[in-house]
Amino acid sequence: MAGTLTLTCLQPGGGAYIVDGGRPGHRAIGVAAGGPADGRAMAAANRLLGRDPHATCLETTISGGQWLLSGSGQFAITGSDMTWRLNGRILETYSVLFLEGDGLLTCRPARRGLRSYLAINGDWQLPRALGSAETGLPGQPPIKAGWTTNIAWSTPAGFRMDLDVYQHIPAEEFQLPVVPGPEWSWLSAQQQADLLSTNFTVGRSSNRQGIRLESPQLNNMNLPSLISSPVLPGTVQLTPEGPILLGPDAQTVGGYPRVLLAAERRAMGAAFQLGLGLSLGFKVG
Repeated sequence: MAGTLTLTCLQPGGGAYIVDGGRPGHRAIGVAAGGPADGRAMAAANRLLGRDPHATCLETTISGGQWLLSGSGQFAITGSDMTWRLNGRILETYSVLFLEGDGLLTCRPARRGLRSYLAINGDWQLPRALGSAETGLPGQPPIKAGWTTNIAWSTPAGFRMDLDVYQHIPAEEFQLPVVPGPEWSWLSAQQQADLLSTNFTVGRSSNRQGIRLESPQLNNMNLPSLISSPVLPGTVQLTPEGPILLGPDAQTVGGYPRVLLAAERRAMGAAFQLGLGLSLGFKVG
């Protein structure tokens, strides 16, 4: 038994990206590591289909857009609650689903969480650079209306489901575990205490490069400039406008003090599920 499922973008929504294991090991030549914003949710979608945790998926943000599925195959959707529908029928997330024929996949803006993951069983027939199909390098076109790919499969997955559909949705007042960064000592004791006691809100200019954290209460945080130095996803840079938690598409070097570092990869995924305007704080531990 084998088949092919074709995925075509009709409308990409708030932001659609092909994600997989990214391009680790190439930051020395200026290539961002990439990967999913929420690796927990992507791995869950792939696990349901019996795929590698880093296998290719579609990541959507805020609103999942509209997609045409044609052919036969299996898929699973995890992450934020976008009320996904197939031909108008509400789908069960965190469950293996089967399609035979044509299906219009639609959704509403996210009610809980921010990012959703669509895994389709099989081999996504996409060009790859440095071992990844993610956009960002020549040959990887961005997803827009008309973008399409075929997913060929030969081995069907057994039926699986997970009843805990909100397992990857963070608490509304989320606390990110952190450790001191290289320039932590540049802050006075009072500045350190203020940074760790402030509940920031996720700014509207946040994206996969980083979460911009805002708070009108945080003052007197201007620090000396820094010679551009290496940064990684999970680095918290302190800018004059407030902290930025760097994400999977972050640059490889930066000139703002690196005051904190995220201590847990899974917690990073939760942070990048926070909706705009929700609360994020830091806790050392």
